[in-house]
Amino acid sequence: MSYFHHVSLLTSQQQENLTFYTEILGLRFVKNTVNQENTRMLHYYYGDYQGSPGSVITFFIVPHLGQRRDESQFLSEIGLNVPKHSLDFWQQRFEKFSVPVERTADQLIVQDPDQVTLIFNETNISTPERANIVKNDIPAEKQILGLAAINFQVADPVKTADFFEKLLGWTGDDNHIQLSPTEAITLTASDSLTKTRMGRGSIDHVAFAVESDEALELLREKARRQKWQIEKMISRGYFKSLYIREPGGNRVEFATVAPGFTIDEPLEHLGEQLALPPFLAAQRADIEKNLYPEK
Repeated sequence: MSYFHHVSLLTSQQQENLTFYTEILGLRFVKNTVNQENTRMLHYYYGDYQGSPGSVITFFIVPHLGQRRDESQFLSEIGLNVPKHSLDFWQQRFEKFSVPVERTADQLIVQDPDQVTLIFNETNISTPERANIVKNDIPAEKQILGLAAINFQVADPVKTADFFEKLLGWTGDDNHIQLSPTEAITLTASDSLTKTRMGRGSIDHVAFAVESDEALELLREKARRQKWQIEKMISRGYFKSLYIREPGGNRVEFATVAPGFTIDEPLEHLGEQLALPPFLAAQRADIEKNLYPEK
């Protein structure tokens, strides 16, 4: 099981976002739904063919969203794993689509339409599992495998590291926590005292995978005993979520791997229409009527 579950961001550019993540990156549009806190707002999910935990990047579509200001605390630099011997392919693909790309020995660095930094990490994995291969023009042995890393920018990395160690037993050194051979967290000291302003390209939260509802409940009880800042636990339909603010101020979600995205539409037709989890289905007419108009 992947350590990462998903990462969620904000964008105002509905069509540019969809084009970049599906047509250029080759991810599948696995869920077209709404923000459950504000059902006027669309919520797009991209991932591998099944929308497997660990492969998913989501965006809240916020028309007329302002410019972000990354200051005192924020999440940044989303790492993505790709198969071995695939960096040349990705460099050529980005150049074909006129996406500026920076190359190092084993990484490519690009930015999405909202100036979100994406870092492509070459792995020793040769190809995705067959069930996760997206049907598009990208060869299977070059397709994105899933999330690799996230950077926590915080005033005091030691306090954030303490959070991960005490709650989850995750340890590291030099502000780096290696979760698995292909997944990691970086902790970076912020040098700004100015409050961060959420805007285009802001990362709202990163989610880590939890194997079951029971494990999630145990995690909540442990967080309560340790007196971490719990925001809420709630069912999102596709998974159950626990939200906690780590000491640096960033939102961290813990999400169950089940039931997944096929509870409201079949696997072969994911993302083809506006999907609503069962507890919102009765409100479909009102939700569709009141969606924010495109900018």
